[in-house]
Amino acid sequence: MQLTLQVTYRIGDSHRSRHYQSEESAKRGIYKWLLKNQQHADISASYFSAASGYQAFQDIEQLSDYAPKPSTNFYLSRAWQDLRYQVLNSREHRCALCHRSAAEHGIAVEVDHILPRSRYPDLALDINNLQILCYECNRGKRDK
Repeated sequence: MQLTLQVTYRIGDSHRSRHYQSEESAKRGIYKWLLKNQQHADISASYFSAASGYQAFQDIEQLSDYAPKPSTNFYLSRAWQDLRYQVLNSREHRCALCHRSAAEHGIAVEVDHILPRSRYPDLALDINNLQILCYECNRGKRDK
């Protein structure tokens, strides 16, 4: 039987509890809950563990190490998303290699870097380094 950690969340006189698999996951959960409920004056989250004893938290500052880290994924960045949208709205949805189109052939198209980001990072957000490819051609192209 796997042991779980029970966290008690309190807002005023109202209580609820939730179970976590580890102290790390409990602290991440508490951070998110405190952030969501920080407008309330009388809040706290607490638990007891054999390793750390009794732990109580009333403010996200106490758990700043458990704040979600910003994404460093290029393809999730606002700059890439905006540029990708611009390319898709300004160009025909036709593969630059095989010339099939989304409308005629029902294929998925993607925005691709002509010169790969891995070798030319300074061109990652250059619209002149982007082309529309179908899924199959983009997978076949790779970093060549």
